[in-house]
Amino acid sequence: MRPAEVCAIALALAAPTLACDPIEEFQQAPFVQKSAEAEPRWTVDINRVQDGVFAAYRPHCFEIRKGHTVEFRNFLPEIATNVTGLEGGPAALYSPNLVRPYQYRGPDDPENPLCDAVEGGVCVSRPPFSYWRYTFELAGTYDWLDTNQGSPGRKVVDPYYGTETFIGIDPNSPLGTICVVEDDGTGCEGVCCATDSDCSGKTRCFKSEFDAVGRCLTP
Repeated sequence: MRPAEVCAIALALAAPTLACDPIEEFQQAPFVQKSAEAEPRWTVDINRVQDGVFAAYRPHCFEIRKGHTVEFRNFLPEIATNVTGLEGGPAALYSPNLVRPYQYRGPDDPENPLCDAVEGGVCVSRPPFSYWRYTFELAGTYDWLDTNQGSPGRKVVDPYYGTETFIGIDPNSPLGTICVVEDDGTGCEGVCCATDSDCSGKTRCFKSEFDAVGRCLTP
């Protein structure tokens, strides 16, 4: 019997001792999270073309502090795109699909802060995007990806809820990383990298030729 059915029976019988929130009480796997209301300190571009170069994610890897909010922007808002955290992170990341009309900023939207082309001091081209915000409250390393772009490792499907998680990381997969430092500024050593010398042990720095910063991973 599924949690929702248990709750329906409990409510029908007026059972006061049974906590009856089928999502919060029973769902252990990640569930779709609402966009945070806080203003973002950081932004991540997804599926954006700049100077003729397509980037799945940019920046690829970076550090922030606890309490900072990140805005993830999908620049192909007609194509299903999401932000899904990998197994083992400090907290779940599980966005809705960032597709129009969800949190959409169009080319004529006065609230769209971006501009691709200016003529006579006036913006004549604004890139459309859909966005989702997340406030990082816990320190640690958050590896994430858009599950529509492929799997980063072995996929595990929860037999009860049907949600997907991944075990292991394929260095060649499209992967984004956000590392939240501890209060003293430590905890993110050997995560983001510019060269192999920034990594430790057997890990190496994986990044594309267009990225200044990559992620330390085991080959």
